[in-house]
Amino acid sequence: MTIKFPYSADQAAIVSHIINARVSVLQTNMVGRCVPTEAELENIFKGALSVPDHGQMHPARFIVIKGDKVDAYIKHMYAVKIADNPNFVLSEAEYAKNFAGVGMFIIAYAAIVEGKVKAYEQEWSVAASVQNMMNLFYAYGYAAKWNSIFKEKDTEFKKYLGVHKNWVSMGYLMVGKSADTAKQKSRENFNDHFKIL
Repeated sequence: MTIKFPYSADQAAIVSHIINARVSVLQTNMVGRCVPTEAELENIFKGALSVPDHGQMHPARFIVIKGDKVDAYIKHMYAVKIADNPNFVLSEAEYAKNFAGVGMFIIAYAAIVEGKVKAYEQEWSVAASVQNMMNLFYAYGYAAKWNSIFKEKDTEFKKYLGVHKNWVSMGYLMVGKSADTAKQKSRENFNDHFKIL
């Protein structure tokens, strides 16, 4: 399928619907550990890099955890949790149950390039990458949930994942299939957020 700019009104309406209808799905409402096909993932990952990137710094870095690596990662998440809070009320099995339907984790980092482009601008570019992926997962019929990473805990995750110590932790996506039809959220009135001069 060849789609060229400028897009038709029908094409624009589809994209608008996908973006405006997207909702996050809690990981506890994901089932089956479903993940996109390789072809779908390729398109989603390409979409992650189709974002504003001032100075062409290309700061986005992602670690993808799926398949037989998922359980080990959840186990590590629990280990970090109880190391910080020995009185954590959930057992390892109870904690893992919360992620039983998650088919994939995508951990996002910003590999900051020192120079004239401020670090926060590069982080914003990575945030845009994450938003593109969330919209595309939704477009392909999958569920996705975004969580931030507490900065004081990121060292343990960096060691586990083998990433550069200077990469900035942005957070992570959990991907799966929704247990039911995701309910449409009520949105804010855009007039309360935009001032047209």
